[in-house]
Amino acid sequence: MGKLILVIGGKRSGKSDYAQALAETFGDSILYIATLVPEDNDEVKSRIEYRKAMRPAGWDTLEAYDGIAEHIEEFGAAYDGIVLDRISVLVTQLLGDYEAVWESIPMSVILEIEKSILQTVRKVVGAAQKASAPVVMLSNEMGMGSRPGDRFNKIRRDITCRVNTKIAAQADEVYMMVAGLPVKIK
Repeated sequence: MGKLILVIGGKRSGKSDYAQALAETFGDSILYIATLVPEDNDEVKSRIEYRKAMRPAGWDTLEAYDGIAEHIEEFGAAYDGIVLDRISVLVTQLLGDYEAVWESIPMSVILEIEKSILQTVRKVVGAAQKASAPVVMLSNEMGMGSRPGDRFNKIRRDITCRVNTKIAAQADEVYMMVAGLPVKIK
């Protein structure tokens, strides 16, 4: 069975660089799953292009946030390792699939949405644990920053924090990135 490694930290804390360095130790054949689906935003496009340029040319990239567990199950054995960048973005993308008025959405609906997202994440974690290659998951630590002002971002933060907690509990190793330095938590 593979190994599940979680790399968590604040924005621009060095998560991607550390995950890449870890993955390079697995071998040359790496599948990079990017959950940030390109959008019509120049800043986002620029960041995506920058990250692509920083990765080794031989890595395969899959841009998707839907069906990730199935992708890991189907293609995982063909690679020396998998990098899943980024769980926090995955949560945001999944929330974006709901056409909700976030400022007035009832708590009962939020709980159902969260259950669905947690089920998706459980499938991804399960696929990662069964994979023959190590899987490195990245996520933003959202519980240490300032409090979001709008309700959508509060919901997103809360769900992401709970998702991170679930993944960390199941991971074989967990690293917290601080100013570009990995601190091994587990």
